[in-house]
Amino acid sequence: MSTSLPARIGLAIRKRREQLGVSQEAFADSIQMHRNYYGAIERGEKTMRLDTLERVAVGLDVEAWRLLREATD
Repeated sequence: MSTSLPARIGLAIRKRREQLGVSQEAFADSIQMHRNYYGAIERGEKTMRLDTLERVAVGLDVEAWRLLREATD
């Protein structure tokens, strides 16, 4: 796998958010995160701490481990 883990996690997060039909900006607002930071997460430019991953997962109504699983499958 040549794609970095942060990029694969970001893609899994983006897919979930898009399934919910929510814009990046609206989602970032809903989890009280700056939209630029959240956008960087989706693009795989940020390596998240576990508590940040949990915050995103809760906003997406999914367990954090599922996002990690999707990123590594």
